Amino acid sequence: MGRKTSALMGALTADAAGLGLHWLYDVERIAQVVGVGPAAFTPINGANFKGVSGYFAHGMRRNGQLSQYGETLALVMRSIIAEGRFEASAYQATYVAHFGAGGAYVGYIDRPTRGTLANIAAGVLSPSGVDDNQHPAVATLPAILAKYGNDTARVKAAMEVTNVNKMAANYSGIIATSLAAIIDGTDLKDALDAAAKSDPLLQDALNSNVGSVAYGEVTKRACHLDQGVPLSWHILANTTSYQEAVEANIRTGGDSAGRAMIVGALAGAAYGMAEIPDAWVEAMDNSDTLMAQAKQLAA
Repeated sequence: MGRKTSALMGALTADAAGLGLHWLYDVERIAQVVGVGPAAFTPINGANFKGVSGYFAHGMRRNGQLSQYGETLALVMRSIIAEGRFEASAYQATYVAHFGAGGAYVGYIDRPTRGTLANIAAGVLSPSGVDDNQHPAVATLPAILAKYGNDTARVKAAMEVTNVNKMAANYSGIIATSLAAIIDGTDLKDALDAAAKSDPLLQDALNSNVGSVAYGEVTKRACHLDQGVPLSWHILANTTSYQEAVEANIRTGGDSAGRAMIVGALAGAAYGMAEIPDAWVEAMDNSDTLMAQAKQLAA
């Protein structure tokens, strides 16, 4: 199975795997909850967030479902397949039908999603995104790369449906270039190194000699791309398998689901579908449909 498919499934699976501990910032509480067992697919439980730093956002979601980031990726995949291409207006219509009032999605709505819905309702369409540097900016990347490769115009158009921001554009471009290189056969560590040459934060991440949980204290663990991308680079540079990368991402805390779009896609492409645990894929809601759509899009 190809690297495009494993990039898509890598991102989706990593997102679902971390839902139960997403936005839990207290890494000691995460370690206490997880113990010696796997962190992936820890059941959703609001009690885990009591009395510590964190935000329990997913009380309306079920175990195995995707966060709003994963839902965005799955949504753009469906839109591209339905249209036969990425078409911003069609994606915007699908976006409103899914995330808007009465839509299929029931769960937390973040600032870029809320602002995008408001802009589309007001007829602000070209683009419909808001000035925001958070992780929704990169959620569509694996789908665009699977369909078109590193087509910078389409990468930008998809991003600007939700995010119109200089930092978002910069990091979206860096991630797209890195993912495209890995899909084309470049070694993961070489792709990370190449990207870091143009970004001091990424270089610092690669130069660090502490673990990723500790490095989260340097970058911080929130939703902003200048935190999440360097921390993702650190996680990817200090793990040697897809499973290890996803586990490290969850244990590092904070906006692990936002980083899953980066860690999961790059690790999925680098290590291949065979290294994504079957049990994890099967634990994800609608995994058969998502797998079929990933294969179709990648083809």
